[in-house]
Amino acid sequence: MTLNRAIQHVQSRFSFHFQRYLGIEPGEQMKVLLLFTYFFVVIAAFWIQKPIRTSKFLVVAGPEALPLIKLATAFLILPIVLLYSSLVRRYCRECMVAGCVAVFATASLIFWYFFSFGAGDWVSYVYFFYVDIFITIMVALFWSFANDLTPPSQARRVYGFVGAGGILGGVAGSAVTGFLSESLGSANLLLVCTLLLGLIALLARFSMQACALPMPTIRHEQPLFSLKAAFDGARFTLTRPYLISIAIILGFYEIVSNIVDYQFNFAAAQFFFEEHQLSAFLGKLSTVIILASLVFQVILTTWVLRRFGPKVGLLILPFILGLGSMFFLAFPLFSVAALMFSSDGSLHYSVNQTSKEVLYTPTDEATKYQAKAFIDMFLFRFAKGLSALIILFCNFFLIPMGWQIQHFGLLSLIFIGIWVVAAFFAGYRFQKLAQPERQPI
Repeated sequence: MTLNRAIQHVQSRFSFHFQRYLGIEPGEQMKVLLLFTYFFVVIAAFWIQKPIRTSKFLVVAGPEALPLIKLATAFLILPIVLLYSSLVRRYCRECMVAGCVAVFATASLIFWYFFSFGAGDWVSYVYFFYVDIFITIMVALFWSFANDLTPPSQARRVYGFVGAGGILGGVAGSAVTGFLSESLGSANLLLVCTLLLGLIALLARFSMQACALPMPTIRHEQPLFSLKAAFDGARFTLTRPYLISIAIILGFYEIVSNIVDYQFNFAAAQFFFEEHQLSAFLGKLSTVIILASLVFQVILTTWVLRRFGPKVGLLILPFILGLGSMFFLAFPLFSVAALMFSSDGSLHYSVNQTSKEVLYTPTDEATKYQAKAFIDMFLFRFAKGLSALIILFCNFFLIPMGWQIQHFGLLSLIFIGIWVVAAFFAGYRFQKLAQPERQPI
């Protein structure tokens, strides 16, 4: 067998397995692999920076300041969303990717300089905000880009595999920081992030070429910054029931997730008396959650979306969290809280997140970029801030009245009920929109 025939044989076998097990057709494999790698790099760059951000902030401000800075981040994201929404009206998909890459790469070099050659404590505060802005914009931009390149029927088949790239990116990024921060220095890892950002721009260009799309142009008819354009994302969202349902799914999930997270941390603090025991348990649990996410993403998410579409995928997580909240109300044990927390972590980053992204595929470009930015960037951070206020309210007013930590689940069940109704509606509308003759949103 000649070398060329051997290569062709390997490629044919590779294509066969892609098509048989993942539902990826031969003509779309290159695009799917490029999107998989794109998402992998984005999440890897974030997970390289997240431990650095947290450790530097804790040294400077202490853990008591974390809730306050998270609330501040929720308010800070609004002007960022307004600027982003205005820019996506003027610049094309690849221009936005290239521009964001250039801004964040420059910022990485600036923070590398400050951390390497010394700066005041203020840098740690600014860096905390920066990393949140980085992941908020880059993930929203990736999924807008992917949704723009992927029709609904194709998204149902391939998004399970594409989403797995993000999970593997989380494993790789956290491993880089975990094993190399001491030898290379945490500041020097920002140089690695700069290289990864440059790779993102190339992957975006190659993805467009794989789809045979024309090279983009700048939309000069749009002003560089328009307040009306900046608020268009909110207007699109709040005037369309389909987009309102997506906003409810995201916002109410975030509130329930933060309640579950608080219940788990509270129960863990009471269950473990030694810090090293708790750290060891959390490390092992995180590993299990990531591995479970990967398995669910490749197997469960792909199968559910191919067979049923997002209408079923959107209901799995609220059903599990609702069941877990009821069990924790009846049996307030640490094992129940840990199982509920693990289910949230493993299912959200797999079937729930991917099913939500599929909902955007039959929409127009304005929705994919502007409305999605408002939902995934502003409403996401707003829900985080709101959940923090809800927990503070429970701690200050309800616990003195006799509530226990398990009773927080009553609030979760209320939010889950509304979340399920929104998921039913969004799944039904997606089926209508995904038809050849799409109906209005």
